[in-house]
Amino acid sequence: MRKAAALASAAMAAAAVAVVSTVLHQRQRRAAKRSERAEAVLLRDLQERCAAPVELLRQVADAMAAEMRAGLAAEGGSDLQMLVTYVDSLPSGGEKGMFYALDLGGTNFRVLRVQLGGKERRIIKQDSEGISIPQHLMSSSSHELFDFVAAALAKFVASEGEDCHLPEGTQRELGFTFSFPVKQKSLASGTLIKWTKSFAIDEMVGKDVVAELNMAIRRQGLDMKVTALVNDTVGTLAAGRYVNHDTIAAVILGTGSNAAYIDHADAIPKWHGSLPKSGNMVINMEWGNFKSSHLPLTEFDQELDAESLNPGKQVYEKLISGMYMGELVRRILLKMAQETRIFGDNIPPKLERPYILRTLDMLIMHHDTSSDLRTVANKLKEVLGIEYTSFTTRKLVLDVCEAIATRGARLAAAGIYGIIQKLGQHSDSPSTRRSVIAVDGGVYKYYTFFSQCMESTLSDMLGQELAPSVMIKHVNDGSGVGAALLAASYSQYHQAESADSRRRRWDWVGTLRRRLPRLPPLFLPSSLASTRQIKPTTPTNRIPHPIAPTTSPPPRPIRPRERANMAALPLATAEVCDANADLIMNGELRALQPIFQIYGRRQVFAGPIVTLKVYEDNVLIREFLEEKGHGRVLVVDGGGSLRCAILGGNPVQQAQNNGWAGIVVNGCIRDVDEINGCDIGVRALNSHPMKANKKGIGEKHVPVTIAGTRICDGEWLYADTDGILISRTELTV
Repeated sequence: MRKAAALASAAMAAAAVAVVSTVLHQRQRRAAKRSERAEAVLLRDLQERCAAPVELLRQVADAMAAEMRAGLAAEGGSDLQMLVTYVDSLPSGGEKGMFYALDLGGTNFRVLRVQLGGKERRIIKQDSEGISIPQHLMSSSSHELFDFVAAALAKFVASEGEDCHLPEGTQRELGFTFSFPVKQKSLASGTLIKWTKSFAIDEMVGKDVVAELNMAIRRQGLDMKVTALVNDTVGTLAAGRYVNHDTIAAVILGTGSNAAYIDHADAIPKWHGSLPKSGNMVINMEWGNFKSSHLPLTEFDQELDAESLNPGKQVYEKLISGMYMGELVRRILLKMAQETRIFGDNIPPKLERPYILRTLDMLIMHHDTSSDLRTVANKLKEVLGIEYTSFTTRKLVLDVCEAIATRGARLAAAGIYGIIQKLGQHSDSPSTRRSVIAVDGGVYKYYTFFSQCMESTLSDMLGQELAPSVMIKHVNDGSGVGAALLAASYSQYHQAESADSRRRRWDWVGTLRRRLPRLPPLFLPSSLASTRQIKPTTPTNRIPHPIAPTTSPPPRPIRPRERANMAALPLATAEVCDANADLIMNGELRALQPIFQIYGRRQVFAGPIVTLKVYEDNVLIREFLEEKGHGRVLVVDGGGSLRCAILGGNPVQQAQNNGWAGIVVNGCIRDVDEINGCDIGVRALNSHPMKANKKGIGEKHVPVTIAGTRICDGEWLYADTDGILISRTELTV
């Protein structure tokens, strides 16, 4: 009896266990399905937020191009610094000789020796050596640090073999890559703004790093000088140009990101120095600091930025560079682990550790092509200590990596497209000559998916016609070899290169602008004969007005004060051009490209010019127009911004009342109906309802470049319905 009862109890217990087990299993299955659905929802939401369709990318590129123009217009005019590098001559391939480079950018530095054999032999030989900087020197003194660097240079120079020969009396020349924030004053000088990367030598801040290095080199008794101070992006541009003369820009995609490109010097309004002989200048964009409302940011980007060492800065870099993409993947996986338990009931402790997942780990997982995603599993175990993961979880991790990498690659392509836009608008006209973008950095070099995605995205943005003429080329070691090449380029630039060869070297600009069309240039009639002769006004060539009696005495010379208070004589711009081919040829008479809309009741006006440079700010414009105009014309370079209006009805009314002859605005206006009722001439790019800032930032009485023409304070402007002319002197009939 007892045995039967025991058996019955056991059977009942087994049945109960089976029921409980079944219930638990069903609950686990339901929970797993709910978790999978939640994971799918989170992944889909991430993919939607990271999506970067071509339409959005074009908006990003437009914003990039606009910020580039703003940064070139004035210091502080944009989040892009658009730094003038003073590099106006890039390697031609014909350089010969032996040159050195020093690459100092962290706790290690490199010294390089490069022997160049001209167009036929190119780089004959290169040697390099890496040196670690002792920890104590990073916070000691500038004297000790640079003496250590110079001693290493001297030791490296001493290793020159018999094949390393310099002509007698020739000084060794050094390209210096210094990857810390500096304010460059010339090609071979720059003051340190601040240290980064664990360096803390306060006495060095504000000093010229090139001068300090040159003094240390002399203390070593070494006959060497720094020829060029560059950063790694400019060095990459130089290295790219050395290999391919069609190289127009360079991009770094590594731990950080940056870009540099070549622009016309007259397209840099904030440049106040003399025009370089080549007519061009390399610009260091510092594009990592780009930001735009069009960037597809997620909550993970916002949290990463807020917790970073530089909140609100380097927003673009935080989306596309190796420093941050792996960390973004970690943050996304952490949220999924918290909300869906993809790694089990407990959150892996290492997953909560910032920056433990590097972009290198991310790319290794993303490149896993095994059938069971074994590499993903191994990486999760190795880096995050996660012992077991299902195939579904591994696939989810791979999809997260792909979402972040795809977004980064497509946004990098949009940045490159923005540079192309800045150099000339998109064209459907193909060209037989190619433009090359030189790229370097670990992300581009090793993250194959990223580089391929970036290139295909750029092709999509360019379109079938233009895509074949724009190429991306990988360039190795721009920070080292590129610096040596710039030292060589400037050695030849000062010693042997002719102005003609420099002009030929930069002929890519004309080709690019032919392919990427600009606004139409001034059209000059083939026949310049005219019955009316219009000449510059000077005391010796001023002639009587045609309707005046021939017996009238010649007019007395007009003193400067009197001339400033008299209205200029309006002239027909077409007749002026027809009659003055010589003035046009020598640049004394220039025509603005036809980009302006006509506003105001006075369609024909003229007067001496007052220049002003602002960007999306109207305070200084108002200040000028509150003064007496005395028949002058205010020329405002607003950087070509189409994002807001910098001139409205009230200031134009004041200008009319104060005797201004006209206002020309390289930007937008508003209150059009009110302006059209004023007896004054106004030209502007367009109208816009949004108002400008009121920070009072700008520059008065400085040369400006508008519509392809350089305009100086004190020159004369003549405007009518045919266009606008700029003359160095007053014209008369």
